[in-house]
Amino acid sequence: MRRLALPLNLLLAVAVPFAARAQAPKPTPVADDFVSARPAQPAPPPLAAALAGVKAPALAAHVAFLASPALEGRGLGRRGLDAAAEYAAATLALAGIPPLAGGSYFQPVPVREISGLAGELTVERTFPGGTSSRAFSSGVDCILPEIAPGALSASVVFAAYGIREPKLRDDYEGLDVRGKVVLVLSGAPDGAEWRTPKMVEKYAAAEARERWAAKLETARTLGAVALLAVEAGDFPSGVLAKEAPQAAFFLPFEAGANAAPPLVRVSRAVADALLAGADPAARPALRALPGTTVTLRTTGTERAVVSRNVIAVLAGADPKLRDEAVVIGAHMDHLGKVGDTVYPGADDNASGVAALLEIAKAFAAAPQPPQRTVVFAFWTGEEEGKFGSGWWVRHPLWPLERTTAYLNLDMIGHPWLAEEIKKLVTDSRLPDGEAFLAGVEPADFVEPGLPLDAPELAAALRRAAGMTGLALHLDRTDGTHGGSDYRAFARAGVPFVRFFGNFFPAYHEPGDTADKLDASQVQRVARLALATAWLLADR
Repeated sequence: MRRLALPLNLLLAVAVPFAARAQAPKPTPVADDFVSARPAQPAPPPLAAALAGVKAPALAAHVAFLASPALEGRGLGRRGLDAAAEYAAATLALAGIPPLAGGSYFQPVPVREISGLAGELTVERTFPGGTSSRAFSSGVDCILPEIAPGALSASVVFAAYGIREPKLRDDYEGLDVRGKVVLVLSGAPDGAEWRTPKMVEKYAAAEARERWAAKLETARTLGAVALLAVEAGDFPSGVLAKEAPQAAFFLPFEAGANAAPPLVRVSRAVADALLAGADPAARPALRALPGTTVTLRTTGTERAVVSRNVIAVLAGADPKLRDEAVVIGAHMDHLGKVGDTVYPGADDNASGVAALLEIAKAFAAAPQPPQRTVVFAFWTGEEEGKFGSGWWVRHPLWPLERTTAYLNLDMIGHPWLAEEIKKLVTDSRLPDGEAFLAGVEPADFVEPGLPLDAPELAAALRRAAGMTGLALHLDRTDGTHGGSDYRAFARAGVPFVRFFGNFFPAYHEPGDTADKLDASQVQRVARLALATAWLLADR
C-alpha cells in the first residue's frame, strides 16, 4: 500500500507548481439573479391562453405511461424507447403540430452498441539499462471506455488535475499534449474557490460522465488521444458502487470530426506504474513522463443501432422572423432494464417529456403563434452521452445560426426544500436575503440555468416568473460541461436555458416512479418554460 501512495503524494506535491496561480475572481453582485415571488402578472392574451392549457392531470398521465413497466425504462436501443418516440410523435400529430422535415417526425441517430467489452491497458517504460512492461485488466485496475474494438498506443504526459479555469488555474500551460495520452487526477485542488457549487458540480459530480466531462473536453480541444483519469477511493468497487448500470454505447463520428478522446478510468496502481522512477526535482521531465507509453486494447462485439429524435415545428407568424427559431428539448431515454430490474425514469426524464408535449399542444392551441418559429425536440441517448442533441448539433434540421435560443427540460418533478433555498441565499450573501426567504414558498421556487452574459434570456425569465408567480435564482454557467442536452448547444455557441427541479434520493434508481412525482411541480416549471419560450419567440 505504501508503494502505491508515494507516487500520488508526488503528484499532489507537484501539481500546484505546474498551475498558473491567481486569485479567485471577485464575486459579482447577486441581487439581480434573484427574482422574488409576487402575484402573477397578466400575460398577453395568446400566451395567457397557452399557459392555462398546461395542467397537472395531463402531465401526470404522460408520466404514468412513459414510466410504466411496459416501457421497460426506455433504454437506448430497446423497444421501450421506440415506444416512447412513437408516443411523442402520435401526440404531436393529434395536436396538429407538423414534423420539421421530410414528412416524418423522426431524425435517425446512428449509434453503436458494444457487448462483451473487455481488454487491458499496458504501461511500458524505457529507461537506461532496460525496459519494463505491466498490463492492467479491465474491471480490476481500469474501466474501459465505450469505443470501437481496437488498439491505441501513445506516449504519456501528466497534467496534474487537468483543469483550465481562467484566472484560477491552467494545468496545461507549456504542456504539449497533441497526439498523446494525458494522465490527470480526480477532483480539484484544495481551496475555497474549488468548493463552490459550480466547481463541485463540474469536478466532483457523483456520475463519472459528469465529473470527468470538463476535463475530457479540455483534453479534446488540445488534441489528446486519450485521458487516463485517476479515480479516488477503492477501485473498482468503491468507484462503481453508486453508479447506475448502463449499456455500452458510443456515437460514431464522421471522418475528420473532432471526436472526444476515450476516457479510461484507472486505479492508483496504474498511476504508480506510470510515475515509477519519476524525479520530483525534474518537473518538466515529470510532466512529460519521458520513455513512458500506454497501449489500450479493447475487444467486443459491435452492433449498429439506429435510434431516433422526434422533431416537430410550429411556424412563426411573422413572414421575416419565422426564419429564426427557439428550440425546446427534453430527452426521452432512461437507463432501461437490467435483468429483472426496471429503471422507470419518471422524473428523469418522463417529467420533461410530459412538459414538452403539453407545451407543444399549448402553443398549437393558442389563438395565434408567436412571431418566430418554435421547434420541439425530443432527444434520444442523453443518459449515454447526449447522443441525440449531439447529433442534432452536428446535423441540425434547423440551422444553428438561426436558432435564437435553446430551452432544456430535464428532471423537473421534484421541488426544492426550504432548507436548500435558505442555504443558497446564505451562501450567495444576498442583500435582504431574509426578505427574499420570507416571501418565497419552496414549491414556487425554480433555479433556471443560463449563460454568464445573456441579458435577453435573463429578461425573458424575469418576465415569465412574473406571469407565473414564481421566485427564481438565475444560475449562471457556461453550460459547456453541463449534465444534460443543453451542453451540445452551449458548445455550439447557442444561448440556452436549463430548466431543472431538484435531485431526490431515487435519482438513477428503480425508485424513480410516477407515484413519487409532484405533477404540480411539473406544471409550474412547464408554464415557466412555456412563458420564457413564448417571450423569446415573440420579441
